[in-house]
Amino acid sequence: MLSINDVVVAIKGIDLGEMVVTGLSAGGYYVHVKAGESTLTYPAKDLKKV
Repeated sequence: MLSINDVVVAIKGIDLGEMVVTGLSAGGYYVHVKAGESTLTYPAKDLKKV
């Protein structure tokens, strides 16, 4: 399970290098991440901890 401030990388979709988890959806299915100046949302299954 991912937590806020975890460093993650995408294993599927757009690879933007290391990103920081900034939030989680209510069910935990989606993860909000910060990549540089951008804030993105990924499915949790498409991310892994570094």
